[in-house]
Amino acid sequence: MASGKREKASQKKRLKIIQSTMQLLLKKGSSVSVSTTDICSVARLTRPTLYHYFGSKRNLLYSVHMESIEKTLKPYLDEATSIDDPLKRLKYMVRTFTKEVICKHPELRVLIHDALTMQDKHFRGVREEWKKHYLFIRDTIAQLQSEGKANAKMTPSWAALFVLGMLTWVTYWFEYDRQDEIDQIADLALRLVLQGLGLKDPNPHDPY
Repeated sequence: MASGKREKASQKKRLKIIQSTMQLLLKKGSSVSVSTTDICSVARLTRPTLYHYFGSKRNLLYSVHMESIEKTLKPYLDEATSIDDPLKRLKYMVRTFTKEVICKHPELRVLIHDALTMQDKHFRGVREEWKKHYLFIRDTIAQLQSEGKANAKMTPSWAALFVLGMLTWVTYWFEYDRQDEIDQIADLALRLVLQGLGLKDPNPHDPY
């Protein structure tokens, strides 16, 4: 097999193992509850094969987190950073994070919790990626306050944490087979955030 084909086959195998592990994490509820035996059983591979591709369970879990970040968080943040107007940016972030990230990726219920609770230095990069999200929301709120549009009495860092807490909690109660309700949930989340921050939307019919 040519080197290009071997590399493609290897990447495909790695992705299959990552996806199988994601589903297992969702089923088990936490990475602590998942063993290498569980992973090998679900992914239908031997322990030596698992170690060949990832070296260790820790490396595999890190790859699972980074795969999710690359596919869900980064594209959304890249688009958000391109929006100059802070109100439009906040509207985009709340609706899109709710609609396209939280309500379409149930595995985030486990991954976000793990990212917040894992103290392993190996996962510092994962925590830093999620921290960028928090900091961008915090800075957007602070910008709206400096422009006299948002309630100036609120501490931006606390407000950002409340916003993220509300949105990420959706993973615990949303029924993922009811995708027809996503727009309603995203609209409600946006109204709650804008009202909570004391923001008036001059274009309420414009989603962003």
